[in-house]
Amino acid sequence: MPEDYKTTLNLKDVDVSISEISDGIYRICGLVDAYGITFNQFLIDDESPTLIHTGPMGMYPKIEDKVKEVIPLDKLENVAFLHFESDEWGGMQFLESQS
Repeated sequence: MPEDYKTTLNLKDVDVSISEISDGIYRICGLVDAYGITFNQFLIDDESPTLIHTGPMGMYPKIEDKVKEVIPLDKLENVAFLHFESDEWGGMQFLESQS
């Protein structure tokens, strides 16, 4: 990864898509062409809707829009983080609007 990635990568410009990979399970994905990596989140739409990872800072508004294509945001009951790195939890600012 180039040394200047912290200043040149603008995740707000990353296109984000959503696809149903199994019944009620969705993959939300943003491909960063410049580095050949994807950031992935998963939405489980069941009796207790869960979002796994919120994505990196800057990308969350697009991730939120994809969640809203499946369920209203206020129906989201859980947010899970499988490990603690900023590309998984950087979008946590959404909690501010929920309080």
